[in-house]
Amino acid sequence: MKKILIPLLASLFLLPACGGGDSGDGLEALADAIESSIDDADDDEEGVDFIRGKGACVAENAIAYGAEELEKNGITLETVNDPDFGPENLSEGGQDIVFNSLLDCLTPSDMAEAIMQGAAEEGEPISMDAALCYAENMSREDWRVIISGEEDSDEAGAIFLGLLGDCPQVFVEIIMADLGVDRSAAECVVEALSGPLLTALASLGESDEEPDMEVITELFEAFVGCGVDPEMMG
Repeated sequence: MKKILIPLLASLFLLPACGGGDSGDGLEALADAIESSIDDADDDEEGVDFIRGKGACVAENAIAYGAEELEKNGITLETVNDPDFGPENLSEGGQDIVFNSLLDCLTPSDMAEAIMQGAAEEGEPISMDAALCYAENMSREDWRVIISGEEDSDEAGAIFLGLLGDCPQVFVEIIMADLGVDRSAAECVVEALSGPLLTALASLGESDEEPDMEVITELFEAFVGCGVDPEMMG
């Protein structure tokens, strides 16, 4: 998902020069540029689908920091027009401004669309229901890690794994896709498993460690109890 959200963050402040209408401290020109960079972005630019129409909101949030704070953190028309400029070049405070200006304008549904888009591009599509559960249960700090961290980092992966207990429908979809069973059987299996076990099972694919026998036994019992052939587990 990082490959969707990082270009999005960059688009907020990699702005073209704006003429006329300067309010004296540059905030009006900066706000206009932020708004147009989002709402008038080309359709083929990554990440624009779920933020189009939110330009005014993001611009309002950004300029609310004031000219002095923005300039102190490197967010000016001059610096952002530098072709070598990027959000990663900003101070921590500047990156906070970019991050918060965007996130305060996005609803869980917006974030869920971003999750779905990123998952689909990585060949692991998930439903809106599952994506929305992730979005609703992630903290602001979780989003910061996912957006700013390395793609497929252990820390970002741990966030998604840690939410399986809150979002069991994700594991339902995994069982359906990997084992070819119908939804009712998959839901039966997941309902029979404990929250910690769901996380343990999901993490097996992220490591080379052998699964614990207790995990295998509980999973076996859940499959049998739901009428699923345990040999399908491999």
